[in-house]
This record gives sequence, C-alpha cells and structure tokens, in this order.
Amino acid sequence: MQFEHDRKPAFINLIIWIIAAVWLMVLLAFLPEERLLFIAVMGSILAITVLVIGVSPLLTHHEVNDGKIVIRQGWHSKLVIPMDQVKRLQRLDRIEAKEGVLLDAFNRTLVMTDSKVNGIRLEIKEAVRVPAVFWKKVDVVIFDVSDPDRFVAEVTKSL
Repeated sequence: MQFEHDRKPAFINLIIWIIAAVWLMVLLAFLPEERLLFIAVMGSILAITVLVIGVSPLLTHHEVNDGKIVIRQGWHSKLVIPMDQVKRLQRLDRIEAKEGVLLDAFNRTLVMTDSKVNGIRLEIKEAVRVPAVFWKKVDVVIFDVSDPDRFVAEVTKSL
C-alpha cells in the first residue's frame, strides 16, 4: 500500500532548481570564448540534477507491503525496514526538524520530511545503515505522510 507525502515543498524546490539551472546556463552562454562542448556537458549535468533532486520527490511514495516499510524521499533516498525490526511507531503532530534528508549522527536519527506536519516517528530494534546518509547507522526515522492515521493502522495491522 502506498502513502503519499506533502509535495508542496518538493514542488517549490523543483522551481528553485530550474531557475538556478536556467541562470547558470545563461551565464555560461556569455563566456568570452565559446566552448560548446563544455556548455553541453554542464547542461546535461544540470538536467540530471534537476531530474533527480527536483522531479523525483514528486514521483515517489512511502510503501507498506510484503512485511516491509519503504520510506522514500525521491529516487536518491530510500530506506527499507522489515516489519519485525519495528520497535515503536508514533504519530507526531509537529515535526521539529528542517525539511529534507537530514542525519543527527549523535542521536542516530534520520529525518526524511517534506513538511512540518503529519509526522511519523519510527524506532527500529537494531540500527540499520542508510545509503542516503553515507551508510551511517540509524535507529530512529522521522518522516511525513499525508494520512498518518491510515499509515499507523496499516503498519499496526501488519505487525
């Protein structure tokens, strides 16, 4: 079962990335010596960056299926937690952290949010390594979903 998260901040992020990419390409176009290959390579890198960082969060969902919880923040950030590793699941009315993918390494807490509301705090029995934060170990994950009550009910039912 898929669970959506707030897409408004991701949409604003996409617009900012597009504006930055367009401005950079305009500035590169005014280089004194035209280097078409350099401009084409930079344009390709910017297009891939906008696609991965700007567009992908709009296309991904969190999932609960086959005894696993899959938490995604775009194509670049994914965490899979088996149901038998869930220690505690708590609904948060307000998330007290910045939006984005953030790691509090001292508390081993990973925050993967797009908004400050409708948060879920998931505690894990054994710390897991997360590729999105340079393979650091985490045992608490905080994320947001559009319908947290339905998410908690689905996970509780699967436990």
